[in-house]
Amino acid sequence: MKTKRWFWVSQAIILILFTLILSPTVVSAQEEDLEGLDLQEEVKCEPESLTTVYDKFKSDSVDEQQLSIWYSLAREEYKYKNYKRAIPYYWKILVNDKTSKFKIVYSKLCDSYYHLNEPDSVLIVAYRGLKKYPNYTTLHYYAGSIHDRLGHIKCAIPHYEALTKANPKQKSYWEKLAFLYFQSEDPRAIEAQQKVVELDPKDVEASRLLADIMAHFGEDPIKALRQTFMKDTTNIENAMRYGKAAFEAGEYEEALKPFLMVVKQQPKNTLALEYIGRCYEGLNKNSTAIKYYKKILQIEPKNVKVMCLIGSVYSRLNDFVTARSYVRRAMRIDPGNGLPHMIMAEIYENAIQYCSDKRKNKKFTYDDKVVYKMAQDEYRKAARDPNYATDAKRRIQQLATLVPTKEDLFMHKNRLKPKEKCYQWINQ
Repeated sequence: MKTKRWFWVSQAIILILFTLILSPTVVSAQEEDLEGLDLQEEVKCEPESLTTVYDKFKSDSVDEQQLSIWYSLAREEYKYKNYKRAIPYYWKILVNDKTSKFKIVYSKLCDSYYHLNEPDSVLIVAYRGLKKYPNYTTLHYYAGSIHDRLGHIKCAIPHYEALTKANPKQKSYWEKLAFLYFQSEDPRAIEAQQKVVELDPKDVEASRLLADIMAHFGEDPIKALRQTFMKDTTNIENAMRYGKAAFEAGEYEEALKPFLMVVKQQPKNTLALEYIGRCYEGLNKNSTAIKYYKKILQIEPKNVKVMCLIGSVYSRLNDFVTARSYVRRAMRIDPGNGLPHMIMAEIYENAIQYCSDKRKNKKFTYDDKVVYKMAQDEYRKAARDPNYATDAKRRIQQLATLVPTKEDLFMHKNRLKPKEKCYQWINQ
């Protein structure tokens, strides 16, 4: 249950932290080979038509000098953010440039339309330019950014793939690509987020996101959580997440380190203390587990759950009298809680196993049946608590063949207390 709740919370964190709004400043173009990029997606990503009203300005009589004049005029307007005035000049250059000398006008046009909040026009310019300059990273940026903003995830992905290929050390591109992969349920999100972590090893949040993504796609997130913890061992939240993941995976030795680090900083962190106790139980170091559970009771003297944990451990150490004393204490504090009755039943069942093992013939006795009935009675009490009803009823059924029958009761004059020396503590 904890894992599921944690997972849904982590999903929300991913959605917030990954939605990065990149600055609309012009990205420097790089000419690295990006051939083979497939811009076609299931959904139509490219605008239906790339033709505009500005195509009418195309003329064979326009020379390079005229292009330079238009560029100078456009540059002045653009400099003072008069984008609407700059756009016609840029288009005149775009439709008449035969030498690619003014290739930059594509990015200037995209940027102008971007600032004017005209996404359709940005896409027209970007795709028109990519047909002529398929490796123009600035146009990939604008196309990817607009598709992402419009929620066209599959359309945005190829452009961010192009950006990461052209700028492999640009962390923000890898972050965005990882998020887009994640949104489209593509496990390549793991590889992309790993790249983010590699580029910035000190980014603790990036490592934590990597663990969340790995868990989402069914991979073991412990390695990523470990790396996050090691980068900053003072971060309580990261330490707890790493410790819980390791504990739930049965890696008790590994889980101890982060929990002990938490307690070092927060000696009264009862959740960390409880996990430490559980880890030591998992390592079969029950005496040490009890020591940490008792520390919790020093902080929270009425912690019923911890009293039951202590009782359970003492029961497994065959110290049934001490085990029962902690359980009875829990019952007095919270009479309606089913957990103490579940543990009391467990104590009786452990006692049966212990007493049976001590006998030479290992024979199942009437006293064993009586104690099983006592365990069954505790399960009935536990079943009154909805939190434990299902497990308690299941155990009641499982013990049905082990309790005294009518014939047994008749033969033993309805005796419901064990006589065997091994069980003497029960009658005290």
